[in-house]
Amino acid sequence: MEKTITASQTLCMPHQCQLEVFKDVLVQNGYVLYNGRGNTDDITLLRFLRAQKMDLDRAFEQFDTAQTWRKQYNIQSFYDNVDVDYYEESRKMYPQWIGRRDKNGYPIYIFPMRHLTIKRLDVYLKKISSCPTSREHRVDKPDIAPRDLHFHALYENLQHFVFPFVSQLARPDMSTPISASTHIVDVSGVSIRQFWSIRKYLQEASATATAHYPETLGRVFIVGAPAFFKSIWDMISQWFDPVTRSKIFLLSSSDAESTLRTFIDPPNLLKDYGGELEWQWQDLPNLDGPAREVMDKLHQDTAGGQVFPKGPILFEKGCIRLLGTIDGKPRRDGFCLK
Repeated sequence: MEKTITASQTLCMPHQCQLEVFKDVLVQNGYVLYNGRGNTDDITLLRFLRAQKMDLDRAFEQFDTAQTWRKQYNIQSFYDNVDVDYYEESRKMYPQWIGRRDKNGYPIYIFPMRHLTIKRLDVYLKKISSCPTSREHRVDKPDIAPRDLHFHALYENLQHFVFPFVSQLARPDMSTPISASTHIVDVSGVSIRQFWSIRKYLQEASATATAHYPETLGRVFIVGAPAFFKSIWDMISQWFDPVTRSKIFLLSSSDAESTLRTFIDPPNLLKDYGGELEWQWQDLPNLDGPAREVMDKLHQDTAGGQVFPKGPILFEKGCIRLLGTIDGKPRRDGFCLK
């Protein structure tokens, strides 16, 4: 018997049609749709489909594996209840949002790799292992390493605060929410010895991000490459799938400034890379004007004098909430946009 094609299917765009079929498959397997915190919103589902080139079977397998893992380790609860100070320790070890956006509205993340030495990494891993456990965070399987929970918490921030937050701000194309970020990876001052000592850590982080948070990278600009870096780039590039590799640009010192200015306006580009922005590694985000107007409301109401609050934040249904725990007490301050 031939499959009947409905009128709505004949009118939808190819990706939209595939999304609708994907959602039917998820419902048949017990998933509840349109749940942003549960990662079953359309934007997240499209990311999994794009990661698998719209192959439904492979997209479902990746999505179901990621969701099962999230449920086993209660990732949402961990993000909601993580100790704020320990969350900040993790934030300072990974690429950080500088509070600015590129010309398309994508949030800009910076990662100067020279700061990630094996000594600092060992100190961080030792410290994070002593993070207090919230009574609210219960897991089906207690065998997860604290660093994995904290790594996922940072991606929860990207997906459930940064993306929806910047999606509310004016940009050239307001028809589609923001679901990817722009990264500047600065490898200047990195020796072969340093890179070799942290390569496993970097590879594991890359693999986890690709598996659990696919298609969240827009463009990656690698700047400041020492002479040896090109010789090992072939090895590094194998950590990424072909689609992700196509988004990574290794910029020469002579091309870096002009290329970055093509995608990022000078007020939103760090001075180190030819822009005008003052921002130091590990600083909290330095928001642009439109973003600051929104966050100033939170500053006035709840943040106690901070321009940008520390710790996990949630942006959902037009509301911002401060999450995490301080001295064991849950933090749930926030406000809703009008």
